Amino acid sequence: MLISSSRSPSPPTRTLCKYLASFFNCEYVTRGKSGLEDILYGMDAETLLIVGQYHGNPASLTFFDSEGQQQLSIWMNVAFHDKPKKSSSKGSMPAIKGNGKLAGLLADLLPESDNNSTCSIQIDDDLMSFYCNGNNLFNLKVKGFKTMDD
Repeated sequence: MLISSSRSPSPPTRTLCKYLASFFNCEYVTRGKSGLEDILYGMDAETLLIVGQYHGNPASLTFFDSEGQQQLSIWMNVAFHDKPKKSSSKGSMPAIKGNGKLAGLLADLLPESDNNSTCSIQIDDDLMSFYCNGNNLFNLKVKGFKTMDD
């Protein structure tokens, strides 16, 4: 997976991108003036995640496949704890836990998790909680989501 941001990201948006890249142990590229096609052209990964913003705050996660087709959009608010910690799953994909529709969609989009991973994402249709070594790193409060088929 490759992570980037919308153009001219605010500091909170860049921070979330870096935390997500650390959590998923993947690359974060600054977008600058690059178009979506430019990012997709140089991408080795199967999935591109663009973190969008609204009024300077991270507000959306949009997943694209390697062809540039939008697969999933999630509208959300970020809830950092007092001092969030960067944490990496050290080469393995975090486990996705949850039973709702959003959990199933993300499980299909993201690479399969390693059973030895110490990190996980607990997903409900209104909350995504990111855990590593039993510690809650940060939460995303989900306002809504839409798939390509909706």
